[in-house]
Amino acid sequence: MMPAASRIKHTRRALGYRMLTAVFGLGLLAGCTTVPSGLPALPFAGSAPAAPLNPLGPLEPPQPRIWPDAAQDVLNQRARGFGLVHAPELQRYLNGLYARIKTQAGVPAWPGGVQVVANESLEAYATAAGNIYVSLPWLTSVESEDELVALLSHEFGHVYLHYHQLEGAIEGADMAAGTVGIGVALAKKTGQVAGWNQLDSLMAAYSLGKGLATTVYSRTQESAADSFGLNVSLKMRYSYEHGLKAFLERIASWEDSNRERDVRRQEKLLAAIRADAMAKAQKSAGGGRAPDAVQLRVAQTTGEVQGAIGATLQNWGFKLEQTMGKLRSDHPDITERIDTLARAVDAAPAAQGDANPVVAPLLAARKEKRTAAILANYELAFRALGAPSDPASLAAARRATAEPTATHAVPLFALYTVLGQQPGTQSRRVIDPGLIFEANFRSEQDRAWKLYTVRALGLKASSGTPAAKNVMELGLAYFGKAEDAWPDVIRFYGETQGWDEAKRRAAECGKLFRHAAARCNGAAISPAEQAEADRKAQAKAENLVDKVFKKK
Repeated sequence: MMPAASRIKHTRRALGYRMLTAVFGLGLLAGCTTVPSGLPALPFAGSAPAAPLNPLGPLEPPQPRIWPDAAQDVLNQRARGFGLVHAPELQRYLNGLYARIKTQAGVPAWPGGVQVVANESLEAYATAAGNIYVSLPWLTSVESEDELVALLSHEFGHVYLHYHQLEGAIEGADMAAGTVGIGVALAKKTGQVAGWNQLDSLMAAYSLGKGLATTVYSRTQESAADSFGLNVSLKMRYSYEHGLKAFLERIASWEDSNRERDVRRQEKLLAAIRADAMAKAQKSAGGGRAPDAVQLRVAQTTGEVQGAIGATLQNWGFKLEQTMGKLRSDHPDITERIDTLARAVDAAPAAQGDANPVVAPLLAARKEKRTAAILANYELAFRALGAPSDPASLAAARRATAEPTATHAVPLFALYTVLGQQPGTQSRRVIDPGLIFEANFRSEQDRAWKLYTVRALGLKASSGTPAAKNVMELGLAYFGKAEDAWPDVIRFYGETQGWDEAKRRAAECGKLFRHAAARCNGAAISPAEQAEADRKAQAKAENLVDKVFKKK
């Protein structure tokens, strides 16, 4: 048996190299070739925020640019998450507001439109193609047209001010950073832990890296987009109080409520980390044989230590994410932003805008028959996804797949998930819940890449590779020009046709999509290659620890 002093030294050494392995991984992030180099030389990077625009002053002339294809951009977005929501009447209303904003800014002929994102988070963003993407919660929660115009004007400010010349670098850095988020792999693995759902896992897999990668240059952009949005919305005679101020306050309120949800999610994940470490330690305690009582006690102690280390690292990553969230690109301090805009409005009495909010057109748009049904069905679908084992979720999911959302990705995925969690409730006719997705595949306007991947993986597990390959090829025939689809395809072919085929497809992806090359190459790494890379990283960390202890 190992002497006590040796055990202590061994434990310290093990703890040291595990922590250094994690730090080493973050160090790789800092030196990753996809992270933009020379950031201070990029536009707006490292510079002090500019003074707010005169609320009623002239706008700076826009910079000339080459426009990416707007339709291709929409296809790219449909390959992410659950894609977009086809809501014609609602989009007609939103694009009417967007057209007025462009006209007020003096660029009525610029391309791009407003698309609705199938997301339950409060999310809005613009792309270099001139498109603005707004999630459902914005459209159901804003209280006036003033606030909605403020949101669209702010996002259009990013387009008008040409901040998307950094878009490719940001996307590459985001995805590279996301691969080293602490606890992400376990978050995915423990997706069925009580209190978790598949949307939680998707959120956890992306958030840490994005905040770290985009901090340097976006605070200035957000301030400038605020000023642009204020200028345009006030000239359109919308209120600052009910418009841009309400828009920013809604973001702050959403962040507060989500922060509480994140803490609860984090507590469940930490418990899962400890349980996973304990199970692994007990499994390996007997060297393949049934462990005796002493071995079990040792395994329990080892599992507790390893679980504590894992939980500490995960919690450290979570706190880092929270801290960086206060500094990151899309979250400058809300109070500071509101105060800055308020001072600009107070200094120009003529810029007060109409005192009463514009409400009637917004309410009419939401009450339109098809729009109201779409919004109600998505609410039911997200409720069912949040609690798929709840008996009430089956009825909610079935109602969500009624017209006009019978072919939409989120309602169909909700019903599929609930049926998977409640197999006893299935009709005898529904032997394979994945057949539900066929409705989405037949609807060109509603197709979502995520459903193709879920269906293919389900068939691979149940029916074998040929059926799964057929679904993947059908999806690729439609989404082949969307770069976000390719990593899934590459990984699928690596698992089913060998990793040489995955590497061939990764090379093809790199030629088609320069910014996606790193993601595609990462998807082509075989489990053996990944294990070897992990072993080398751990060996380097262990070597560093040895040097530290030798010095001591």
